[in-house]
Amino acid sequence: MKNYYAILEIKENASETLIKSQYRKLALIYHPDKNPNNTDKFMDLNKAYKTLIDPTLREYYDRDLREFNKLKESQPGDKIIPYRTRLRDGGNINIEMDFTEDILDLTGNELITKTLILQRYIRCPDCDGEGKEKDTLARVCPQCKGYGMVKNRETKINEVCQSCNGYGDIFLYKCATCNGMGRIKKSEEISLNFKKEDILSNNTNINDVNSVNNTDNISSANNKIIVFNSRGDEGVFGGKNGNLVVLIKINNEEKEKESFFKRLFLNRK
Repeated sequence: MKNYYAILEIKENASETLIKSQYRKLALIYHPDKNPNNTDKFMDLNKAYKTLIDPTLREYYDRDLREFNKLKESQPGDKIIPYRTRLRDGGNINIEMDFTEDILDLTGNELITKTLILQRYIRCPDCDGEGKEKDTLARVCPQCKGYGMVKNRETKINEVCQSCNGYGDIFLYKCATCNGMGRIKKSEEISLNFKKEDILSNNTNINDVNSVNNTDNISSANNKIIVFNSRGDEGVFGGKNGNLVVLIKINNEEKEKESFFKRLFLNRK
């Protein structure tokens, strides 16, 4: 964690007046016009100034700094946790795929490969799914006391805490890429492999999963559900990935056309 007081070359009890004057002094020295090869230093100065000049941000930062110093002083085995665990599983993704009845010509071991563009949530690459800037510590949300839920005074029903979005803790600096959510939406090209026996079997094929949500009402003679484990939205904060639920539809339109023309031909004889 960066020490903003050290960056501004001031003590932790520095006054607002001193913070302003010291920032102006150092900003002139490290401005990109004078120091084009040290832009990171200038950015650190700006961030330190914006944090320490704001009373609320400074209070939060001071708490984080104290916690960080405790972490540095702690011995191996001490149970001091830099941020709370907020497991959140990824959701399932439901899609439909059409197969024609020419799959009947395949042997049981042959694979059918389908390629598609899938839009799903993935862990934010900039914060590694943590939702915060590097070295920023989390604190318990004062609104929900870490539960992620608050009781509505009128309805008496528990609702998601708006202060922390249900996570139970808050950060001084959220990740700018994912806005603290820990994940971003991305379109990816994926390939799925199917076997003829999997598609045509009477039993729902579930690949290494214990349960499938929101698919109990999808079934018919020509439909089939196949679930690909952990291919749905990625979980964040240590949560599990969701599943990719594929509804297979057997399209016999070509076969029906063939039968129609065959009957038409026979009737003309």
